[in-house]
Amino acid sequence: MAQVTLNVNGRRYSVSCQDGQEDHLLGLSKYINQKIDDLKGSMGQVSEAHLLLMGSLMLADELHEAYIKIDDGKSEEDRKSSVDDEVEVEKVATALESCADRLESIAARLESQ
Repeated sequence: MAQVTLNVNGRRYSVSCQDGQEDHLLGLSKYINQKIDDLKGSMGQVSEAHLLLMGSLMLADELHEAYIKIDDGKSEEDRKSSVDDEVEVEKVATALESCADRLESIAARLESQ
């Protein structure tokens, strides 16, 4: 198992991943940083937890829109199976919400130190 250090919003996080996935995770963290930088420009001064929550919601929305675009390209028969895709989107959204809650909790602890 490999280790990679990600920098998100100026903080460093050590993350375990499968061997060979390091560059992929680094690319994802750069994408997340871009979203957070965009939010900083539009939201002004907010807590890190709020910033990470909003970034997570933006990414969940992008994923949802991607599923919709994929679904729009399917045949009618395939559309019937798209219910499974929607369930997956909901699962991802729930997982992102859970991650956002966890990040908010971590950020709150860091801010209180």
